[in-house]
Amino acid sequence: MSRIFITGSTDGLGLAAARTLMKEGHDVVLHARSRERAAAISEISSAALGLVIGDLASATETRSIAEQVNAIGRMDAVIHNAGIYLERSRGETPDGHANDLGAARAVSWAQRSAIKA
Repeated sequence: MSRIFITGSTDGLGLAAARTLMKEGHDVVLHARSRERAAAISEISSAALGLVIGDLASATETRSIAEQVNAIGRMDAVIHNAGIYLERSRGETPDGHANDLGAARAVSWAQRSAIKA
């Protein structure tokens, strides 16, 4: 079976995908933005191949997530599910970028570049 890393897998579609893929026998690496979000999926994370923690709004934490995934091993697929919601005013990431879909695309590119597949 495949080894799959899913960003934003603490709720919604990411969590549903993780549950389905694990039930089908795939080795899944989960991602949570924070330890608090990780605690919310403790019932599924114990059966996962791994759990990585970091906020994708931060370039530093994005690199850390890639390092955590690489420490687990090569992935056959990455599901970029994590998203950044739109704010009423122009929010900024910790790195000073606009907190919008453009930042989400940049994060996906940065992760693809750093995660060994």
